[in-house]
Amino acid sequence: MSDEEEIYDEFGNLIGESVESDSDSDSESQQEDVSKQETQELVRIESDDKESHETALANTNIPTNDAEIIYVNPTNFADDAPVIAPNVEKKMKMVIDEENLPQLTYSREFLINTINEVPERIRNFCIVGNFQSGKTTLVDQLVQRAHATNLSKNKNSTYLHPLRYLDNHVLEKDREASIKSSPITLMLPNSKGRSIVLSLIDTPGHVDFNDEVMAGLEVCDGAVLVLDVVMGFTYKDKLVLKEIISRNLPLVLVLNKIDRLILELRVPPKDAYLKLFNIIDDVNQYVAQKSMRNYTMFQKLTPTSNNVIFASSDFGVNFTLDSFANLYSQNQQSDSQPVEFADKLWGDYYFNYDNNEITTDSNGGRYTRTFVTFVLEVIYQIAIYALTTEPPHKELNKVLWDNFGVSIPKSIYKKDIKVLLKSVFQAVFKRDTGLVDSIEQSINPPQASPKNSPMLGKISKLIESADGGSFLALARVFSGSLSVGDAVKICVQNEEDEESSEVEVVIKQLYLPGGRYKVPVESISNTIVLIPDVDSSITKGATIISQDNLKDPIFKIPNYSIASVMKVVVEPMNPTQRPLLLEGLNKISKSYLSSVFQVEESGECAIIAPGEFYLDCVLHDLRLFFNNDLQIRVSDPMTIFSETCIAQSFTQIPVTTPEGKVSISVIAEPVNDAKLSYEIENGLMDIHLSKKEMSSFLKSKFGWDALAARSVWSFGPDDLIGPDILLDDTLDEETDKEMLINLKPLIVSGFKWSVNEGPLFNEPIRNVKFKILEVHFGQNSEPFLNAAQIIPLMRRACHTGLLTAKPRVMEPIYHVEAICPYKAIRIVKEALKLRRGRHYKEEPVEGTPLYRIEGFVPVIDSFGMSSDIKLHAQNKVSMSLVFSHWEIVSGDPFDDTCPLPTLEPVPMESLSRDFLLKTRKRKGLTGEPTVQKYIDTELYLKLKERELVL
Repeated sequence: MSDEEEIYDEFGNLIGESVESDSDSDSESQQEDVSKQETQELVRIESDDKESHETALANTNIPTNDAEIIYVNPTNFADDAPVIAPNVEKKMKMVIDEENLPQLTYSREFLINTINEVPERIRNFCIVGNFQSGKTTLVDQLVQRAHATNLSKNKNSTYLHPLRYLDNHVLEKDREASIKSSPITLMLPNSKGRSIVLSLIDTPGHVDFNDEVMAGLEVCDGAVLVLDVVMGFTYKDKLVLKEIISRNLPLVLVLNKIDRLILELRVPPKDAYLKLFNIIDDVNQYVAQKSMRNYTMFQKLTPTSNNVIFASSDFGVNFTLDSFANLYSQNQQSDSQPVEFADKLWGDYYFNYDNNEITTDSNGGRYTRTFVTFVLEVIYQIAIYALTTEPPHKELNKVLWDNFGVSIPKSIYKKDIKVLLKSVFQAVFKRDTGLVDSIEQSINPPQASPKNSPMLGKISKLIESADGGSFLALARVFSGSLSVGDAVKICVQNEEDEESSEVEVVIKQLYLPGGRYKVPVESISNTIVLIPDVDSSITKGATIISQDNLKDPIFKIPNYSIASVMKVVVEPMNPTQRPLLLEGLNKISKSYLSSVFQVEESGECAIIAPGEFYLDCVLHDLRLFFNNDLQIRVSDPMTIFSETCIAQSFTQIPVTTPEGKVSISVIAEPVNDAKLSYEIENGLMDIHLSKKEMSSFLKSKFGWDALAARSVWSFGPDDLIGPDILLDDTLDEETDKEMLINLKPLIVSGFKWSVNEGPLFNEPIRNVKFKILEVHFGQNSEPFLNAAQIIPLMRRACHTGLLTAKPRVMEPIYHVEAICPYKAIRIVKEALKLRRGRHYKEEPVEGTPLYRIEGFVPVIDSFGMSSDIKLHAQNKVSMSLVFSHWEIVSGDPFDDTCPLPTLEPVPMESLSRDFLLKTRKRKGLTGEPTVQKYIDTELYLKLKERELVL
């Protein structure tokens, strides 16, 4: 040990090694210094001989020990950026490569040939409905039947795991909620064994994503409305049905989650029938109230018409009366025909147990309805046997075999009860084709176009790729055919007018949608298709036509952003990353249809969206999907406002050009016609009618006098569909009408600019009628009659008219629907009261212990309300908030005497003033809005002396 201690130090190193190391390191450092010196000299010599290179990496031709020297210019890189970045593949969506496509129960070639050659077998439709109504899991049933292999990753799991095959986005997986429309094309047999092509789009149910529903309906021929039988017919379902009615689309109703009546509510079969009957009746009544004369595709919803389907997502089954009758005919000895039997399974038909016959007399309530006896009691009994028999495999297997001729493996009995129930019901309804039959009979096939007809298609939205680097266009071919190599025109309608811009492109690839995968095709017609590399000029939608198509009109793009009222401001943590932020926001605008991206005068980047959940998804994709973990600052959520007036302008004030050659006098007054405002804002009225047609329309429907109806020049800007109206009230003897008519396009442009950015805080103007009273043209005014003079002049004249008409601030209002147990009613009401909200309806949900509360709450006070209510109610409340209307804020925005306390809630009479000051400050608008900015100084001083203006 003594020898070792002499040889090694306390750290186990050889004694004397450190000295040698130091000397070595000194020599190495000297060599490094020499090498650095030599390198610097070589670089200096090289820079003298040749021009300097500004690129990040430059190779020299000087051999040094037979190695290549690479010189790096660090000024071209960020401090934290690596010289050679790693190749990281980003995948934010679940996709399957073309080389690994899953096996189908049919040939893909046969599918494509059927689409192109037999259009009468195609059904293009949307799956729509409320949040958590089971739409995606209903589609899973169709997906599993079309694929030969089990697509679930939990094939042998003891517990039930939904497949959710069309939820591909990472957020959809994390939050278990659909946020994007997802298309898929399947081929399934009907009850006669004929193959039907189902080209469907699964849409989100959350009320914030109603834009995705609208985009899906734009390219479909029908809709399948899925309702949760426990929740009933909700407000969200009414909004969706309203969109279906406006597009004149046929409807199929699915009453889903009937398992909840058995397992959760434990409703007796007789009460379950009444529950189902009342839901169907509610839908029919709503359609009868809302449908217009042009809704010709509606057929009354009733199970006997085969347009009502009963389903259970957890049980994995769906059936109609016809398919249930066929199930009886296959397993029971019966003399009656399935069609005759099915017609007597709904309504006032009763089963006489004594004579074993069906009758229309209930015998004083002694006999039960046929639907209860032959349908509901059968389902209830199967579920009861599966839940209660011990050991289950003996008694249940006997019941299944004796009544349905089916059995299930013994291994299923050892799994969770939900897995057992699903296996039992799928075994019983294995060959059921009720959903396919109902869709085939209720939804029309696409109209077959003549051979060699010009191609016409519609692009409803863009679908982002898995890495966020590119987009696929979701399109529908309405006539003709679209093939790879075709030269087509992409036509996008401009927001400001009816003209459209055109871009010529060549179709490089075409795909048939398959959910998580896509199938390449050479040519397609009559159905929905995915088109890559055509998104350069598209944001919210477009029309695609062949170059020889000169007759078909350009499709109008829906106003997706009409419900976008929630706003945040974003900026990058690192200012040098602002280009990345702007590029990401442009992609967000393409990916999220309702999102509005604005760069305000202060340089702030603002994002406007319908609600909190929508905005949260947008910010997630902005950071992680369309950028690589971009660090951004996000402001507190806020809302957008509008401007209006409550009285007619107190005087007529002329506004002149700087040279004084032209003057315009405009007054403002409120529209005071709620019906007219509603129809304009919701796009129910065609604002592009001719002058004669518009005059006749306003006189007949809204009671306008002939003079006022003929004087209408324009409505609010087309992009806002704002209910603002411009009228020409000038007199022939006071105004040169010929010159005025020549200036009409410029005056209308100035009017649209003014109502788009009001004088209070550059927010849109709503519900205001502007009247041109006088236009004066001075001598030698012709050189000044141009756009640069007239458009700003008209804008100032409109703003002057508004400021003299008691201007007010308007705020957006959410409609609130809460479905909750009785004990949570007080929590919902108190939350609404604390946030300036109110409730107007409180009613029980039939057949359940739940209550439905409907009300209104200002958007600016709604932030976090859903979370607060769910927290206090232990997450037993289902909430939905959707934009409803605009309301005038209490108080006068120009009342500088109203109290504005700090760190305390502002009194109701001070809200308007508070909103005005804070919004102007945030936007960087100095001072207060006054007419002094728009009129001559001399005239302003005279008005101020008379105390007519502030």
